[in-house]
Amino acid sequence: MRFIKNVFSQLHSFILWLMFSAVFWGWIFTIVTDAPAEEKVTVYCYVSEIRDKDLAVALEENRPEGIRMIKVHPFDYVMMNIERMEDGDIFILPESQIETYSELLAGADSGAAAGNMDSAGMAGDTDSGSMSDGGAGSSSTDGSAESSGMDSSMAGGRVNSSGGFRIYDAAAGCGGAAQYIGYKGEDYYLFLGARSAHLEDGKALEIARRLMDME
Repeated sequence: MRFIKNVFSQLHSFILWLMFSAVFWGWIFTIVTDAPAEEKVTVYCYVSEIRDKDLAVALEENRPEGIRMIKVHPFDYVMMNIERMEDGDIFILPESQIETYSELLAGADSGAAAGNMDSAGMAGDTDSGSMSDGGAGSSSTDGSAESSGMDSSMAGGRVNSSGGFRIYDAAAGCGGAAQYIGYKGEDYYLFLGARSAHLEDGKALEIARRLMDME
């Protein structure tokens, strides 16, 4: 009996040690396997359910030249890791959270992002079934193209007042990468990160376009 009591009295210390070990070795693993910001694109999604590994694999199938790693994380990932959310390249947020995280978002009116929008193919799509033709982004949203710093040919009627592209239409119940991302109850928007290493080279926009067009 005394032995059992001793075990239970030390149980909390053992659990704390296991938690510390998991965080420590996860930190070491990230350092060893990570790529520099210039060689990866990181996507953060404000959802509670996401097939992040599967989505990353799908995006890596045809990644941009010079990119050797694509990461996809829920927002709470940073609580248990060394990666800084501020350095994220792409953010997918519900409409209700856009203002809360506005400092992280470049929006479509940032200089480099706007300059690369056409080359990344974020506008003017007419393919059947695409986001700009009957998909989640086909109808008007809260803001106009002018208010987000984009002309009408680029905006395609799917940009909100903060410059984000609507990736999920709650009313229609459809959106980009919906088989991977567990959208819930409201419209979701895709933004580029304000501190992304890929605003100038257009690689974040290329991945953003693929997310918009994925089923």
